[in-house]
Amino acid sequence: MTDRKTFEELMERSRKDQENFKKSIPAKVFFNHFDAASLKISNNEEKYFLKNKAFYNTLKIKNKQFDIDKCKKLLWNCWSTENAFSIAIPDDSFYKFALHWHFPQVYYSIYLAMTAFHETQGVANENHEKTIKIFGNSIKNNHYPDCISYYSKGLYKEFNYHGIEHPDSTGFSALAGVKSSEDIELQIKSFLKSTRVQNAENKRKRGEKEFSKRAEFQNKEGELVKSFQKKHWNLIYSTIPETTILNLLYRLRIKANYHDIETFINADLDFKLFHQKLGEILSYLNFIHEAYFCKAVGKELYEDVLEGFGGHIFEDKALARYEIIKSI
Repeated sequence: MTDRKTFEELMERSRKDQENFKKSIPAKVFFNHFDAASLKISNNEEKYFLKNKAFYNTLKIKNKQFDIDKCKKLLWNCWSTENAFSIAIPDDSFYKFALHWHFPQVYYSIYLAMTAFHETQGVANENHEKTIKIFGNSIKNNHYPDCISYYSKGLYKEFNYHGIEHPDSTGFSALAGVKSSEDIELQIKSFLKSTRVQNAENKRKRGEKEFSKRAEFQNKEGELVKSFQKKHWNLIYSTIPETTILNLLYRLRIKANYHDIETFINADLDFKLFHQKLGEILSYLNFIHEAYFCKAVGKELYEDVLEGFGGHIFEDKALARYEIIKSI
């Protein structure tokens, strides 16, 4: 009887272990994605050579209603959000249980700095999808350094990829860690693909009411087709702009609102390292938009923005980036 009970306990433990492993897969995959994105930045020796981009050299204020006070608030909010994300805690478990708010902090800090820059160009708006599209267009138009200038586009199951290499993907698994430069490219390709697919699926869910009124999506009875075919998906994909790293960050900003954030908490991961990788991506993207903003408004005005934020700058992150900006 004891042996049978022990066997059943072992089986139950094995079942729970398998369930926990399955639940942890998304977290491990996302860790590998961000590890790859961070390494692509850090491995690029020209990541700070902004003068190599013609776009940077011609930047100036193009917004006739440019409001420096509005931009101050955007950048101060950006830095405050980054500071909250960057709080260092000795207890490693903090990073595990803080992850659900770290994703939104990373996205919103990047979004705010980018919006401040967009204000100088007269293209800023409060619609996140439109802002992400502007970012995608800038990536496509070669406005950004190569280490973040990758994107995917295309129709149903016919995606093409730009700004990354295409090594042999035989045997590749997004669950595997990043061990080589080829792994970096394959991980980036993987998250561009999965994010573009999810964007299309989300658009289908949000648009079912609209689709039900369109003949292209109706069956013979005039009802919404139950199963979308390639022609239906292509109508959706044709409305989706380029997919970039910002789409991935926005995707996780949404994910943090739901209970499936527990898939991250239950995973066997180095959460402190996960936090570090997110922070590296955050800092670089903020550097780019701060540099572009500074180039557009001039160093004197930008220094006023920095000084206005004053002692609130946590570990002088924005000031440290400005030292790099001044040397460009």
